[in-house]
Amino acid sequence: MTHCTHTPGFVLLMVLVVLAVAGSLLGVSARRTGEAVLEAGVAARELQRTWAMRSLQAGCLPRAEAILLARAPEDGPAPATVWTTVRLGETPFDVVVSDEQAKANVNLLAAARGRAAVRASVSRLSDGRWPLQVLLRPVVQASGAIHTPPRVYASLEQVFASASPADLLGDDADRRGPSERVTCWGSGRVHVRRAGRPVLRETLQETLTEAQLARLVTLREEMPEADIETLLRELELKEAEAAAVRARLVETSTCHSLWLVARGRTRRWFRLTVEEQGDAANDAGRWTFVW
Repeated sequence: MTHCTHTPGFVLLMVLVVLAVAGSLLGVSARRTGEAVLEAGVAARELQRTWAMRSLQAGCLPRAEAILLARAPEDGPAPATVWTTVRLGETPFDVVVSDEQAKANVNLLAAARGRAAVRASVSRLSDGRWPLQVLLRPVVQASGAIHTPPRVYASLEQVFASASPADLLGDDADRRGPSERVTCWGSGRVHVRRAGRPVLRETLQETLTEAQLARLVTLREEMPEADIETLLRELELKEAEAAAVRARLVETSTCHSLWLVARGRTRRWFRLTVEEQGDAANDAGRWTFVW
């Protein structure tokens, strides 16, 4: 008969092995639980951010024109862009509503003058304020949508090299990016009361001299309620000249945009939506870009 005797040292070793294995399993379980909690938190915040942006878009974009008009001074036109900040939950959101027809349309410029002239116009519009290289990348759109002028630029990323959304929008209302003056959407006709002088200059370059442009800007300041026909009569243009200017101006806008920027602790999320109403020369459309 053989007797097997377990020494205390062996028993202690087995206990240590069991404890080590159990500790390892507990560590793995704790790590996986922690990762799951973190992932759940990230997913919850992402869901909240997504629905917050959708809610802001549903509330602001259909009312874009009303929002602009609400910021109009008593003796002047509504601004082309309105910046504001709202807080939903723990996240602040920048909300930027714009009239796209108060901006210079690169598709119109391209159709009228060609690529080299577009590059020069965009550079002049920047006034040296935008640290972005103009790099034009036109693309013929394959969709069956009708648009005049032809939309060969469907995004500002086709106009500027290595353009981040922060570069395009700007940091805030005091340091705005190229989206303040340049657009790819709308009919190309600019709002006669809202467009800034640089935008009017680039849009009406072939139709008005610098002196006539200065006179137009002065007239609209002196007569803020005047319509296009009244302004043209005051300019005393020839009929052909008046017709050319009339074809580039509008009094009401049918294309608006909404930038939404969610500001997190370490990064920002951007969403741009552009909505264009249809008319006799253009199909309606909506474009959304997410970064």
